Amino acid sequence: MRVTGLEQNQASWTIRWAYIAMRRQFGRVLTPFKVMARRPRVAIGAQIANLCLETSKATPTSLKRLVCLRAAQIIGCPF
Repeated sequence: MRVTGLEQNQASWTIRWAYIAMRRQFGRVLTPFKVMARRPRVAIGAQIANLCLETSKATPTSLKRLVCLRAAQIIGCPF
């Protein structure tokens, strides 16, 4: 049995901003986030963790981008 994700109109008002931001960045809302939207605290926590990693000065930005690109290649991400 698979867990279905929530559409923007079904999601909590506290995370609807993330749907808009994700649609602006990727052109669509990614399925893992739609599933996390079932638990708004988890979704917000994941967004905060990603933001902290992106803004961290511990590693160079170019290295972060290369790691993200390689991870996407490994899992077969279409974009």
